[in-house]
Amino acid sequence: AAAGQRRFEALKAWRTEVAKEHNLPAYVIFHDATLAAIAERAPATLADLQGISGIGEKKLQAYGAEVLRVCMG
Repeated sequence: AAAGQRRFEALKAWRTEVAKEHNLPAYVIFHDATLAAIAERAPATLADLQGISGIGEKKLQAYGAEVLRVCMG
């Protein structure tokens, strides 16, 4: 649970940066629920991200590699 919480916090920090960079509200990148699902799943590959609610093909392409990098810490 502690590792999942750390991943969630890291993902939120990453999302804040991306949102700032693109002048978008954070929820446009990913909702908290999506970040929580990612943190829980602890993905190691892009395939691990598929099927998580809130991650479509476009977001997988745009953010998938970054999300994995953040999750690997």
